[in-house]
Amino acid sequence: MNARRSRHAELLIELVISLVSGIILAVGAQVLAAAALPGLGRSPLAWVLVGATPAVALLAFFVARRFYRRPAQAFVMISAYTHTRWLADLLENLARSLDHQGIDLVVKLPPYDGSARGQLLQLESILRKRRSYAGGFFVVAHPERIRPELADFCASIGLPVVFVDVPPFRASEEYPERVVFVGCDADEIGERAARWVAGELLDRADGTPVVLAVGGDAQAARHERFAEVLREKVPSVALEVNPRGQFARDRARRIVDWYLTDRQRHGDRVDAIFCTNDEMALGAVDAVQMHTAAGKRHDDLVIIGVDGISEAVAAIDAGATPLRATIVQSPRRIAEEAVDALLRMRAGERVATEILVPTTIHPLQ
Repeated sequence: MNARRSRHAELLIELVISLVSGIILAVGAQVLAAAALPGLGRSPLAWVLVGATPAVALLAFFVARRFYRRPAQAFVMISAYTHTRWLADLLENLARSLDHQGIDLVVKLPPYDGSARGQLLQLESILRKRRSYAGGFFVVAHPERIRPELADFCASIGLPVVFVDVPPFRASEEYPERVVFVGCDADEIGERAARWVAGELLDRADGTPVVLAVGGDAQAARHERFAEVLREKVPSVALEVNPRGQFARDRARRIVDWYLTDRQRHGDRVDAIFCTNDEMALGAVDAVQMHTAAGKRHDDLVIIGVDGISEAVAAIDAGATPLRATIVQSPRRIAEEAVDALLRMRAGERVATEILVPTTIHPLQ
């Protein structure tokens, strides 16, 4: 990934070609002139033209490079794209924000959602075509699995790079130059959800409330911080954390179905379910509705999700399901901040390594 060396080599090759072309043209012109007018071929003026032509060719080369520009493009690589509609909303807002700046967006999707190998293949593809881009964006899955490769890529590409949704590195000093993260704080999300659930539980004055948290290992900090804060707020809580939801609706539906069945078998009611994205929260709703259709009621159960996608917001507003709240990550605001950071880095400005966009909760409390 010696991108800078490769760019210099390419530039040198173009320069040599231009000079050689100029020399060939000059010599060719001298030969033709000598053939047509034998006396002119021996004149000082002719050899001045021979010497001046490469300089003119060199000047033309730099003028062409200065004023010729390919259509501006930025790339975005999104892993695990099929799992969540929030990423589709983010992609749409990135495209719109870039379009306002006259920049086209090129979408790169790894062949296998979430796989390290698929992401590495896309890194190699982007690096080969780096001269086509003004910069780019990444939504990576499991960055810890490819962290050295990500660092190498960012240091080599020589373009501004913005990571979105999932931070690629553990500390600010690990970020290469002109690489930043824009997104919401996973700890803030978990804490906000825990405070909301704690408020619901304390209102019930139940001695031992039962809570399930369904998460995924790509955003483990969300459910880990949720569990930590909820236990602080409600020490008596019986909390179970299942990190195998993987942000997929059908997986969450099966997890919640099994959990509700198991709790009913032991004569316990479930008070609250926290899912670390709205797709899983909707899967939890599906499971509850299946139980209700089978005559197993869960009247006091409340569910909270994360993202604020339109289907979840509509379900909350309708009030016909246990889904009562969602922690909103605004894809529009995140996209605008990400595009702004990329453009500022492209202009040579220094940008904060991590730009955190505050969350909100729907409905507002």
